[in-house]
Amino acid sequence: MKVLDSSFLMDYEDGHPATKEYLLDHSDEEFVVPVPVYVEFLLGGVYGEQSSLRQSRQNLEWVETYPVSEETAEHATEIADETDDQGPYLSAVDALAAGVSRELGAPLVTSDRDHTHPSRQQVLEVEEYL
Repeated sequence: MKVLDSSFLMDYEDGHPATKEYLLDHSDEEFVVPVPVYVEFLLGGVYGEQSSLRQSRQNLEWVETYPVSEETAEHATEIADETDDQGPYLSAVDALAAGVSRELGAPLVTSDRDHTHPSRQQVLEVEEYL
């Protein structure tokens, strides 16, 4: 199982070859998207000039959404707390994506520097696709 963050989804929608290659290399895996990340992605379909809500939904028919809970929030805030002072601050959506990753014991697939920063990788399993 892999947890996808918004950077992966946006690059996938834009047709970035690294996302296609990553999915082919991990075709035997299940992919989940935290609900807040899913909402963030769909809002791109609502407000984006190049996309539509319907098209955005269709682009993600192959992923499962994963709900967040108080447990997820606890994991998210623990990750932020465990990251050393040199690490970047997390937005709420980024923190919840990290929380889902920890909750499921699955790596977070991302290119977001807030997650790939060395201090974050000391407390969170991250896979970069670029």
